[in-house]
Amino acid sequence: MSARKPCEHLRFFTQANVFRLTDTEGGPVTGYKLDLTVKCDDCGLPFRFLGLPFGSHPREPRLAADSETLRAPIEPAYTTEILGSPIQSGRA
Repeated sequence: MSARKPCEHLRFFTQANVFRLTDTEGGPVTGYKLDLTVKCDDCGLPFRFLGLPFGSHPREPRLAADSETLRAPIEPAYTTEILGSPIQSGRA
């Protein structure tokens, strides 16, 4: 019986979920959050994100407790700098 060669992690599967944030259920959208995970597509091993604190924050990226999910605030690219008008909350 031969020893099994370790996976080289050459192909990846990513899953991205975007959430609309509100202050109250059904209220206007106040922001957006991206949850991102990465796994090896060959062996299924999850990858960990490094160098960020744990938790959730509306303006800074954070990690889930297992370090396998990146939680990052995001916003539409069409902001005041591009369109010259502010984003209208609740129009997402």
